[in-house]
Amino acid sequence: MKIISLDKKMQKQASAVLAAAFFDYPMMRHYFPSERKRRKALPWYMEKTLACAMKYGDAIVAEDCTGVMFTLPPGHVRLTDAEYIRCGFLFVPFVMGPKNYKKSNECEKFVADTHERLMDGREHYYLWGLVTDPAVQRSGVGKALLKTLIDKADAEDMPIYLETHEQKNVTYYHKFGFELICEVTIPKHGLEVWCMIREPFSNK
Repeated sequence: MKIISLDKKMQKQASAVLAAAFFDYPMMRHYFPSERKRRKALPWYMEKTLACAMKYGDAIVAEDCTGVMFTLPPGHVRLTDAEYIRCGFLFVPFVMGPKNYKKSNECEKFVADTHERLMDGREHYYLWGLVTDPAVQRSGVGKALLKTLIDKADAEDMPIYLETHEQKNVTYYHKFGFELICEVTIPKHGLEVWCMIREPFSNK
C-alpha cells in the first residue's frame, strides 16, 4: 500500500472521505446538529481543516485516498485564530450559525487547553486526525498511515499525543502503544474526551 503526501488535486476527495468518516462523530454532531446541514457543510469544514494541516503540519493519504491522516509538528501543535483564518475558517460562523459556532469555540478551546496542560511544554507530534473510508474499514489503511508517524516520531525520539471523542478508539490506539492519560467531559456540552500519548520507542 503506497502512502503519499496530500496535494491540492486530492484535497476535495480527501475532504469527502473525512466528512463520511466523521459524519456521526460526537463532536461533529454537536457542531452540526442538523443532519441535513452536516451533510452539506462537513466536506467544506474538513477541506479547511486539511488546508491548515497542509500549511502548518502534514497531511498524507493512501494512494487511492481510502485513508487520510493529518498531524501538527513539535513546536506548533496549537494553531492561532489568524492561522485558521488564513486557511479559510473566516466564514465558519456563517456556515455553522452563531449558536453552533459559539459551541464549537468553547469545545475547541477546552480541548486545546487540556492538550496544553497535559503535555506541559513537552515537545511532541499531535495526531490531529486519522480516518479510513467507511467503505474499506479493517483493510489496514489506518495502520499503514499511522506507521509513518510512529516511525518518524521514534526516529526523532518524540512522543505522539492525540485525543478522541469515541471510547472505541482508545482500544484501537492502544494496540499501537498509545496509553490513556486523561478522560474528561467538556463542561456545559457533555462531550467526553479521551486523551492518549505514545512514548517514543527509546522510552519503553
